[in-house]
Amino acid sequence: MAWLDDVQRAALVVRRGGFKAVTHGGVAHMDDTLAAALLHRHGAEAIYRYNTPEEVLAVEGDVVVFDIGDSFRDKLPERYVVLDHHGVRDPAEEPSSIVQVALAVGAKPKPLPATLIHYVDLFDRYGPAVKRWAGPYGNSLNNGVAKYFGDLAPTGRVKDVKFLDLLADAVYSAFEADLPAFAEAFKLAEKLPFADLAQKFPRTFHTLRLMLEAAKDPVSVSMSRDALEAGFGIDFGAYAVMAVPELEPYVLKGLERHYAEAKKAAETAAAGRYAVIKGPVTAVAVEDHVPPGPLWNALQDLGVLTAAEPAFVVVKDRRNPGAYTLWRPDRHANAVDFRRLQGPEVIFKHATGFLAVVKAESAEAAARQALAQLHA
Repeated sequence: MAWLDDVQRAALVVRRGGFKAVTHGGVAHMDDTLAAALLHRHGAEAIYRYNTPEEVLAVEGDVVVFDIGDSFRDKLPERYVVLDHHGVRDPAEEPSSIVQVALAVGAKPKPLPATLIHYVDLFDRYGPAVKRWAGPYGNSLNNGVAKYFGDLAPTGRVKDVKFLDLLADAVYSAFEADLPAFAEAFKLAEKLPFADLAQKFPRTFHTLRLMLEAAKDPVSVSMSRDALEAGFGIDFGAYAVMAVPELEPYVLKGLERHYAEAKKAAETAAAGRYAVIKGPVTAVAVEDHVPPGPLWNALQDLGVLTAAEPAFVVVKDRRNPGAYTLWRPDRHANAVDFRRLQGPEVIFKHATGFLAVVKAESAEAAARQALAQLHA
């Protein structure tokens, strides 16, 4: 398997030391966040967040590129090694960046953090569908961890390495707890200032409501029908704030920013700053950087859409100027598969078909282009 060859090459770079590491800019995810912490712990002299081959090529010395790079690895010289899983047709072909990096650095976490990292990998590759067989595991405080990392440096060098140090401490922690004890971690949600909005937009703030309930009974809440729908559950972020209490203010700040974006989505929907394009499926286009999942939920809270109505959302992309992110909820996988999109305007297609990034003149133009191809 070619990805194992890349892991072995990366392991040699790590053992030599004196290397740099680069991941993508813009929105961060839990797999690349944890991978950054491990690479920092194992000798990376700097962590950068870049999106273009030109930016990556400007980094000097040996470089490990992770969670990005498959699309331009042929432009990189021998001193670069790429640990990316986005160039495959089937997500089963390669594990996500956290697994590839963990193998490269020889990480050996204890059983509980290893289990939670396993679900980081699965959710990153397969999306919310994983919740159907993940039992009490899912995503909750992970949103705060990844959001904090993503906002450290949307592009450029990551300077707050204290956060990465603490996160690496959590990866290697020997702290153990029974699952009901995770109620303590979810008490963090009680410090968030979004309770009023959660009442008005219950779907938009679905995971916040579940966290508040999980502060009393995390196992039952994480196994509920609501948790299944939201992909909610006990996760590595919840473990991290218990294993390394110094992480709590970082994760709290990340959650505040995460739900501030949900608030922005709710305000965008309430103000009518969107266009609805009807076709075989419905597309909603927004000419702004708005998180698509919360926007979809906010439109349901307001009665503009129903959960059963096949739809996708188009918003301005954060990584690529002049580009738009296309996203559809997992429940509409049969009706909307962005792997069908073709042409030079397509920048990225996720291996599971739930997300794509395309060049277009506007969000509405991107939506119409996609509708034309999806149902040609």
